[in-house]
Amino acid sequence: MGTARYFALILLVLTVPPWENAVAQDFPSRPVRFVVPYAAGGSGDMLARLLGNKLSVIWGQQVVVDNKPGANGLIGTEFAARSEPDGYTIYLATDGPLTIAATLYKNVPYDWKTDFAPVSMVAVGYQIMLGSPKVPANSVQDFVALAQKQPGKLNYASIGIGSAPHLAAEMFMSAAKITLTHVPYRGSSAQAISALITGDVAMFFVGTSTAVPFVKAGTVRGLAVTSPARIDSLPEVPTFAESGLPTIDNSLWFAVLAPGRTPPALVRKLHDDIVKVVADPDYQSTLAARGFVALASTPEQLATFQEKDYVRFRNLINKLGLKLE
Repeated sequence: MGTARYFALILLVLTVPPWENAVAQDFPSRPVRFVVPYAAGGSGDMLARLLGNKLSVIWGQQVVVDNKPGANGLIGTEFAARSEPDGYTIYLATDGPLTIAATLYKNVPYDWKTDFAPVSMVAVGYQIMLGSPKVPANSVQDFVALAQKQPGKLNYASIGIGSAPHLAAEMFMSAAKITLTHVPYRGSSAQAISALITGDVAMFFVGTSTAVPFVKAGTVRGLAVTSPARIDSLPEVPTFAESGLPTIDNSLWFAVLAPGRTPPALVRKLHDDIVKVVADPDYQSTLAARGFVALASTPEQLATFQEKDYVRFRNLINKLGLKLE
């Protein structure tokens, strides 16, 4: 080891108070709350329960998933941000309440950078463009051709203004140079999919994990996925690149954050144990069956990724002129 690196490591050890290391070694000594800012049954909830169950085995303590839905994820996110920074509350993060909300809303009751401590990425997923069986389009090319013939006549569903399905559809319209009518549903993806099945809407972007059973059952059409390659759970559905729109690459990411001011030693403990779970073959295969890819990161890598994600959505939201109270 080089002399400079040796002294850097010594300095790092000396800057961490001894009590923090002792607390981290004993952690956890009681159940850990895992805040999910969405309702039970969705992709985030499924992921949190899988991760939580694996962590509970490592820790010998229960990990309690606490669903706190509402206000597009802002309610649960604020709760997590205001929680005690002692490691016993962790938070399942994704773009909506953080890197999107920071630009989309005039007032957000927390700061996504300072009120949270990055721990690790845990999974990346993708969205799929679903078509209604009532619309005569079996491919993205068919859908685009139909929309070009009838500007504004075809519509699409979302789960709210500024939501991932809404922004994905906006990216699609921009890339395909078409105009569709937005129909936001204020509930869950289930409402939008029901509207898609009945033909009330023509198209809907949603996470692949939610769409898989419907596509397999044939109640909706899977037109294209936003992944760089076809996904194992829906191998018959082409990518957008294969469909002639290579610029559409809108992934869904999930990460674990802790409340801001959580001691660095505890963040490292959380990170190291999450990395063990992400490397677990059962965790990986369970996610793959739902269209996810298991992925870990360092806290620093996660912070850099979130900053880039924030800039990407800030530019898109400002371009669209979106703003919510």
